[in-house]
Amino acid sequence: MKNKYLLLIIPVIIIVIIVIMCLSKKGGKITNIKSIKFFYSTGNGINESVSYELKCNNNCTITVKKEGVSDEDATKIDVDKNVLDCVEKVLNKYNVSSWNGFDKNNRYVLDGNSFSLSIDYDNKSINAHGYMMWPKNYKEVKKELDRIFMDAYNNHNNNKDVDYKPIIYLYPTDITDVTVKLGYPDKLIVTYPKYDKEWDVVAYPNGKLIDKKTNRELYSLFWEGYNTESNNIKEEGFIVKGDSVQEFLEEKLSILGLNEKEQEEFIIYWLPKLMNNKYNYIRFETMEEQNRNMPLIIDPKPDTVIRVNMEYKALDDKIEIKEQKLNSPKREGFTVVEWGGTILELV
Repeated sequence: MKNKYLLLIIPVIIIVIIVIMCLSKKGGKITNIKSIKFFYSTGNGINESVSYELKCNNNCTITVKKEGVSDEDATKIDVDKNVLDCVEKVLNKYNVSSWNGFDKNNRYVLDGNSFSLSIDYDNKSINAHGYMMWPKNYKEVKKELDRIFMDAYNNHNNNKDVDYKPIIYLYPTDITDVTVKLGYPDKLIVTYPKYDKEWDVVAYPNGKLIDKKTNRELYSLFWEGYNTESNNIKEEGFIVKGDSVQEFLEEKLSILGLNEKEQEEFIIYWLPKLMNNKYNYIRFETMEEQNRNMPLIIDPKPDTVIRVNMEYKALDDKIEIKEQKLNSPKREGFTVVEWGGTILELV
């Protein structure tokens, strides 16, 4: 008789265990998120390793941090709670609560892909981590979280002017190994050669550069990025007719320390954008403004640094402003020269 009861009870126990396991695996609905942190890395460099964070109390803030960017320099953006709603919708759509406790690693793969996720909500938490091992629906969740966070990031940056065509020349007194770092890589839009934490080159006194990573010969380093210093027409500058731009630039660029080759490259790029305007408001950013916007960290330290960034805006009518006074630097020793320009599109 006892054996008969056991035969009846055992299947019931098994069924109960299976149900409990299924319910546990299914997870629950994620609501009232206080914070979510999501990091992933493909092991392929600066643009493929990203950390996202969303915090919500009375208001919501997201932080986007790419590899090579310090916590202090990460982009922090205030967003409305629609972003939170979108994140919760994605997490529940793919049953991310079932990821809790996921911790799997493929230790036989070097320089592989990884992720980590932590969520605090409703006095509960979810924690998951993987290295070359992924929970169910990981690719879909990553793709949709990427879209949500990067849409907010791009909308934020679209409210900034852009530094166009800054190029950097290096003129050491002897053949020298030089590293160049850009202080705020999170602001970068495009670089050449590809910027990955720094540029590492062999620099020659005549300006020739050899990129150590590719062995390619270059004459300059190129970047474009967002300008947070240039945002309006200021009280000083110059008002220049379109048909007078060439002579104006030849004169002012010489004062600012550019040699004839550098002046030629500057003018070839900017003249077509200025010459057909009736008037142009032009102002050259100060060294302090440029250093705040994008610090240059160069090793070995140069003796002379010349940075020329021209702000301009096309005008239909002439306006009265105070003429800007320009300083003329001396090119001595190891000299670094950078030029670029910013269109005042948001004023």
